[in-house]
Amino acid sequence: MSAKKDMLIFVVDDDAIQLEMLKDYLIKKNSSYTIKPFATGEECLQNLSLNPSIIFLDYNLNSVNKKAKDGLTVLKEIKKSNPDIEVVMFSGQEKIEVAVNTMSFGAFDYIVKSESAFVRAENVIKNIVRRHTLEVENKHFKKLTMAFGAIIVVMIIGTIVAYSLGYISDSQVGADI
Repeated sequence: MSAKKDMLIFVVDDDAIQLEMLKDYLIKKNSSYTIKPFATGEECLQNLSLNPSIIFLDYNLNSVNKKAKDGLTVLKEIKKSNPDIEVVMFSGQEKIEVAVNTMSFGAFDYIVKSESAFVRAENVIKNIVRRHTLEVENKHFKKLTMAFGAIIVVMIIGTIVAYSLGYISDSQVGADI
């Protein structure tokens, strides 16, 4: 995931104004974002095959349809379907218990809808990209470390075999120094 190439972001909110405002803000901040808006969690779940990188998900999704799944239920289904999708919960609730609960089910972050919510959303995207970059670099570092270790082991084994076959002797080792 890189901020430089197109990143698919889902925005799920039953408040049409909030939905459009966040969508417009994110596109204005980075034109490489592709934003797919959804008014219900069910629509979002039906489109997970598009493989979004990030989903901004409202906690309460039942203002239009009282039988709609709530954000926590949708979060659980997203994580069950694809645990690699980063989900950011968006809510008007400032209760710490709600935030902790969503995070315990795999939300990357919890943003309270306020004056600074959109700026926080932008920063969360940067943090997700940064974390992903670090994870990729960490995997490369581990591979290099394993390769280096394997080379050292092969060199040690080669030296032991050469010594046991008489290609290297104690007198040759001291003579080179």
